[in-house]
Formats: sequence, structure tokens, C-alpha cells
Amino acid sequence: MAADLFNRKRVPAGKQEPSFKWSGKKRIYLNERIRLASYDCMREESLAWYQDKESMKNIVGKSIVYDRDKIVQMYDWQNKNGELFYIEYLDGNGYKTIGDVWLAKNDYAIVIDQEHRNRHIGRIVTKYFIYRAKKNGWDTLVVSEIFNWNKASQKMFTSLKFYPYKEHKNSWSYRKRLKTPVRK
Repeated sequence: MAADLFNRKRVPAGKQEPSFKWSGKKRIYLNERIRLASYDCMREESLAWYQDKESMKNIVGKSIVYDRDKIVQMYDWQNKNGELFYIEYLDGNGYKTIGDVWLAKNDYAIVIDQEHRNRHIGRIVTKYFIYRAKKNGWDTLVVSEIFNWNKASQKMFTSLKFYPYKEHKNSWSYRKRLKTPVRK
């Protein structure tokens, strides 16, 4: 259970994740303020981070913006080729969508809106997906691309024991070993 992973107060019964395979609208409570909601449709809040040129430079390497159709196309592809969730954060007015996260066997991606960065939300979410990948028996967890100028992402992933393993033109792929190799 995610609450055990983070050594935090337990989530009330009925709100816990029943298994790693689910369908429909489910929410996974990571702590008292952060939960994941499985992707159902494009939410308007996602326009904020996919239409912010500074964020997009860190996401795709260029200061461009995605329109609604491009976001829907991306989300549909991610949802077919992995597991896509919205990140929701509890503030004084209830839960607010503040980012998204995608997990596939060969890639992991996370986006947090500008207002909610530097609060360790990305770290908490990523720790949960490390836990899930381990429970699923994966050997590694991969982030296919972190751009050289995205120091915040580099810092967060390396603090979680990811390491750069493949260099690209302006970026590196990062990987975390999930299983300890057996020594002979």
C-alpha cells in the first residue's frame, strides 16, 4: 500500500488501491494532500502546463505549445501505451488537478504545474511509481529524456537513485535499477 511506502498516516479503508490492475475511475491516495486519478478525458487544467513555453522546453526540448487537439492525441496515445493519471492536490478549496504522470514499461514521465513545483510532489508521486514497478516485477524504471537544462528534474531523479545512462543531443535517458543483481 502506498501509505506504507511513505510511512505516513494510513488512508481510510475503501479509499485504498485494491490492486495494480484496475478499470474505470479510480483514485489512489498517496498521502493526505496528493492523490492520483486515472485518466478519463482531457482536463482543462492541462492546458496550463502544455501551453506554457518554459514548461514545454523542459518537456519536449522546444519552447512550443500544444493545442487541445495535440494534448488529446498525446493523452490517448499514452493511455493506450501505458498508464496515465492526473495528479490532484488538496488545498483549501478541495482537490485541484496540478499535473499528470505516465508509466509504461519503457518510459516514465511526470509534469507538475509551475505553481506546485518545489513542494516534493513529483518526488512523492515518483516514489509511488517506483513501488508499483517493483511490485510488478520490473528490473528497471526508465525516464527516456531529461534535458540538460532541466536541473530540477535531474536533481529529483538522481536523489531517487536514477542515473544517466544514455546520452542524446541535448538530454540524457535516466534509469533506476529496481532489482539487485545476483552476484556469482
